[in-house]
Amino acid sequence: MLAKYSSTRDMLDADGDTTMSLHSQASATSQRPELGHTEHQRPSSAWRPVALILLTLCLVLLIGLAALGLVFFQFYQLSNTQQDSILQKEEKLGNLSRQLQSLRTQNRKLAETLHHVAEKLCRELYNKTGEHRCSPCPEKWKWHGDKCYQFYKESKSWQGCEYFCIAENSTMLKINTQEVLEFAMPQSYSEFFYSYWTGLSRNSSGKAWLWMDGTPYSSELFDVMIDLTSLRSRDCVTILNGKAFSKDCRELRRCACEKAAAMVKVQSLHEPLSRRWR
Repeated sequence: MLAKYSSTRDMLDADGDTTMSLHSQASATSQRPELGHTEHQRPSSAWRPVALILLTLCLVLLIGLAALGLVFFQFYQLSNTQQDSILQKEEKLGNLSRQLQSLRTQNRKLAETLHHVAEKLCRELYNKTGEHRCSPCPEKWKWHGDKCYQFYKESKSWQGCEYFCIAENSTMLKINTQEVLEFAMPQSYSEFFYSYWTGLSRNSSGKAWLWMDGTPYSSELFDVMIDLTSLRSRDCVTILNGKAFSKDCRELRRCACEKAAAMVKVQSLHEPLSRRWR
């Protein structure tokens, strides 16, 4: 009986152990998903700060882009404003430049008009007195047209007169217009046959007559009287008593020089005008 009880208890213990073992296995099986779920949730909690940081960086980047866009917009507006201002200034500068050019043109025209009036008045005074301080020519020089003339009493060869005129900052007399001819020929009248060298010459009898600057002589203005009895290697022209003669360039004749007239001395007109208006 004891043996039967003992075997029965052993069987119960064995069943209990089996039951406990099955319960333990079931408990372990039921607990594994919870551990897996716990392990699955841990990475999610770890990425939250990273995601928050990335979101913050994105917001900062968006704010920076917005600020950059605002700055670019302001710079664009400022650039357009400055460009408009530059265009306006360039337009004003162009208008001022045109006005200045117009004033310069008017000033030049006024100066030319003043010069013509002063020259006309000075010429009237000069023709009345034969000499005036307003004359654009040096002292003792004769004013005619736009040139100054001087007929010297010194006698020299043709080349000597050339050097003499150069020393006086002038050239030898050139008769190339009717006005100059009508002015110069009366200066050649002399009771003692003093003729004046001109700047007209030629190298030989077969060559053309040329003035000192290389321009040709015009026979329509005056004729040159040539002495055919004497042959020379070089001929030069003198004027005497309203006529032109071919002479040996080595002969001694008086010098006639010319130079361009300067500006009329306007300030020298004030004194005669004040006396004239009194």
